[in-house]
Amino acid sequence: MMVEIKRDDNKYIYVIVGKNIRRIRKEKGLTQVQLADLIGYNEGTIANIENNSFQTCSLEFLYVIAKALNIKMEEFFKDI
Repeated sequence: MMVEIKRDDNKYIYVIVGKNIRRIRKEKGLTQVQLADLIGYNEGTIANIENNSFQTCSLEFLYVIAKALNIKMEEFFKDI
């Protein structure tokens, strides 16, 4: 069961980051499996972060994704 996280909750940042990772991945034409292979993580990690069932991710993780997708890290924080 997925819990709704409100905008004023500190964990809301993970909702936004996950949505932005999904959006950017799709814009780049990649599947979750392809992104996972590209960054050396497993597909489940990507799926969990995108689906907000994984509440934390490190700055290093975001940096690895940003480098692999050739984007600025600030892209993950749009709409906050």
